[in-house]
Amino acid sequence: MSSGSIRTDHRPVNRHIPITAGLTGAICLAGLASGLEPAALGESIRCEVRAVAIDRPAYMVVDAVVRGDRLLLPDYTNGLREIDLGTGADLRSVLPMGSKRGQVTGPQHLGCGGGRCVVFGDRYFWIYYNAGFEFIDEYPGLTTGAGAQPLVFADRMVVAGTASPEISGGGVPFLFVQYDDGSVVPLQEYPTGMGIPEIAKRIHFQGPTAGGVDRLADGGWVYVDPRSYGVFVFDRRDRLIRAWRGTNPRFRPPNFAVYEPVHDDSGREYFSRWSLAQTQVKRPVALGPDLIGIVVGIPDGEFQQRHELDLYRLDGSPVATGVDLPGVKGGRIVVADAGLGKIVVVGQSSWEPGSKTMAWKVTVRGLEH
Repeated sequence: MSSGSIRTDHRPVNRHIPITAGLTGAICLAGLASGLEPAALGESIRCEVRAVAIDRPAYMVVDAVVRGDRLLLPDYTNGLREIDLGTGADLRSVLPMGSKRGQVTGPQHLGCGGGRCVVFGDRYFWIYYNAGFEFIDEYPGLTTGAGAQPLVFADRMVVAGTASPEISGGGVPFLFVQYDDGSVVPLQEYPTGMGIPEIAKRIHFQGPTAGGVDRLADGGWVYVDPRSYGVFVFDRRDRLIRAWRGTNPRFRPPNFAVYEPVHDDSGREYFSRWSLAQTQVKRPVALGPDLIGIVVGIPDGEFQQRHELDLYRLDGSPVATGVDLPGVKGGRIVVADAGLGKIVVVGQSSWEPGSKTMAWKVTVRGLEH
């Protein structure tokens, strides 16, 4: 299913670092996917999209968490911001910027769950807070790092990112479980024979705007590999129980052959030009006990993508694919952790830092039929 390797031996690998603990609207109709669902279901599905302009643009959208009517947005130059999702106005700065213990500099990744939140920034520390953002503890993140939004449970995190090959004893892990006792369980890794330049290309692509993880209603979780549109379903004990591929007809695997990383000031623009010309499958969203939604970015002109929504049962049966999300367009788009049954998309009009920032609240209607 994946172009990397899947580990089936879930043996914890000990680390030397301990871990503890206004508004516009649009309506779209779903195109019925050919599959196991009756025509009436696909035809009844529609989505409502509400766009909210964020008053102060973010430097660069990476992760986003929605709780109620509040958007928590890690902003590289302005700390962790709490924003009114109804108006787009900033309410407060949640965490102080600084280099001292418990403070953040360049916050990028944010994950919340199990009564706590974890922030990862350019201090390269995993910083733990309780649900009220009172500091708990922090630990160096020198052997593991996030690429996409970490999925936080009460005793562990599921991370789509990178870990040191020393942890796996083989290839470079890109999907792993990081426990509070300091152990790491690699789940998927790049093949040992893959060269560092090719691994670097895939690390660049598999980030905030492509792929990721979300929790399921039964305590399990699901991972989407953006390179293959592979979908991997895990139970609450982190055991792989299903694997299948998405069926969006516009999906194309990324063309790594034409991308060579550039290591100077033009590198970000060069990467953005290439990555936005690839199909970007986003992190999944659990919409019910047996339904997940996956937002797919489709190239739409230079440095731009429009977006569609695919719906699947957990066994891979398509409910609908290619549901147009009108107005959800830009140069950097991520899917927020908004909780079970909710889709909130956050993004920027351009790949350039500081560009116009938006949030789109997507409501899927007609599923009750």
